[in-house]
Amino acid sequence: MGLKLYNLSDSPPCLTVRMALKYLGLEYDIVDVDFMKGEQFSEEYLKKNPQGEVPVLDDNGFLLSESVAIIQYLADKYKVDDTFYPTVAEQRAVINHRLAFHMSTYYKAIVNYVILPACYAYPKNEADLKKLEHAVGIFNTYMERQGGRYAAGSNITIADLPLILGTVCLEIISFDLSKYERVQNWYENFKTSHADLWEYGKICLDELSEFVKNPPDFSHLNHPLHPTDRSILDSNSPSAPADGPAADTPTPVAD
Repeated sequence: MGLKLYNLSDSPPCLTVRMALKYLGLEYDIVDVDFMKGEQFSEEYLKKNPQGEVPVLDDNGFLLSESVAIIQYLADKYKVDDTFYPTVAEQRAVINHRLAFHMSTYYKAIVNYVILPACYAYPKNEADLKKLEHAVGIFNTYMERQGGRYAAGSNITIADLPLILGTVCLEIISFDLSKYERVQNWYENFKTSHADLWEYGKICLDELSEFVKNPPDFSHLNHPLHPTDRSILDSNSPSAPADGPAADTPTPVAD
């Protein structure tokens, strides 16, 4: 059977997994999930992932969701070197920390300020922008303190992948990274030093840019969590939940 990835083409989490598959030299089949038709909430799909999200990896019948869990699994099972996801406890702990930071803080802030307003009937607001700036500042501090060219040290690791795809979302909205020198240098270095992996960053940049400029109409969907009717947007419209959705909130581009 081989590897099969249930996918949405412009999804940063899906593209994170595709980056990992590329680095590991793995072949796989893509099954595109039609979010406009609500296929992610179909009975058949919910058997694969009760969260109704992408990506989902099918490895010869072993099903796994959550992009971070997937890249951890792939790097462990299909190991190609000692640096991408090292087994040395301290090195792995730093990588796992960056992944946890991405899910709890960095991508969460990006979802609230960039993704949710593009997908659903949420306005952008200053509170979410401040949280986003705070998250990028924390990431910059981590990189200043550790040194090295990458998110978790001197070598590219699985931690770089989701953080890169999240940062693509910042480029899409012309977020000013110049105030965060270490993050900016890391991001630009990745583009030039890993052109083969950046191919997936470029896909995200191109496709998601269009998505943000021309938000799709999901008003026909009975979404279990998010308001989809943009006609309700006014000065009293709801913002994203105060704590923000987790990175695994079932949006078209988040897992």
